[in-house]
Amino acid sequence: MTHTTPRMSRSHVLALFAGIASVALLAGCSATVAPTPEATTSASADSALFAMLPDDIQASREIKVGTEAMYAPYEYLDTDGTSIVGLDPDLVAALTERLGVTFTLTNAAFDGLLPALDGNRFDLLAAGYTNTVERQKNYDFVNYFESSQAIVVKAGNPEKIEGMTDLCGQAVSVLKASAQESMLTELNSADCASDPVEIVALPDNPSAFLQIQSGRVVAVLVQDAVARYNIAQQGDRTGFAVANTEPITPTVVGMMFRQDSTELRDAIQATLQSLIEDGTYQSILDSHDLGNGALDMATVNGGVE
Repeated sequence: MTHTTPRMSRSHVLALFAGIASVALLAGCSATVAPTPEATTSASADSALFAMLPDDIQASREIKVGTEAMYAPYEYLDTDGTSIVGLDPDLVAALTERLGVTFTLTNAAFDGLLPALDGNRFDLLAAGYTNTVERQKNYDFVNYFESSQAIVVKAGNPEKIEGMTDLCGQAVSVLKASAQESMLTELNSADCASDPVEIVALPDNPSAFLQIQSGRVVAVLVQDAVARYNIAQQGDRTGFAVANTEPITPTVVGMMFRQDSTELRDAIQATLQSLIEDGTYQSILDSHDLGNGALDMATVNGGVE
């Protein structure tokens, strides 16, 4: 679906622990994009930025974006069950407006996004991807946010977990094909080699959180921004807490591109830099209470091990 300007919403209600089956049915389907009122821009398209785009996108005037809409606050389904809201949709809306093109945003299973990008189904991915050196072997990043990792446990932290090595010998859930799954795999080859973590990799983030409630795992390893957002949305009903008091592996988050998409990558990088310089970028992050993760520069690649 081509992005126009659909119904705007500022709702931050995510059904983390209900309706997972019905949401899963939407995987692979395009969805309405609902930017928040605070995130809309009025700046006209920049012809110089448009000229940086590859010829095929200049001709179609459309960018195809893949995401997985169960990863709040980066992207998630609004209360209508179809509109995708969050930081990434708002940034993509601002970027494409500045470029003078439209976009489609398609919701798919997280572990299917990279194969779909490889197969040219998408031009780029905007799904809260942690930028790692391992991923850079096959893909390029334009970085737009900084976040560390969080160990989420039951409220009260009954296992007294404080850091990554406390996960040795424990069952821990993660999003399948995520950077967090790789972090636990590396932990098992190092500090936890004699008492490895039981890694429970699941297809979506809500399912990973549910494993704590059921007692199947003692913790979830997830981006700090995702952990704190979802805990805050539960309010007094939350049964979760962030166990670690010190940051774990602070890293940048980026939009992902095929390595042969250098023109599109560079156009997005330059456009994001223009949004940073005129304050639009900071306004979008602030509208999602994520201003403390803002970057000063729109960088390409970088990342951590």
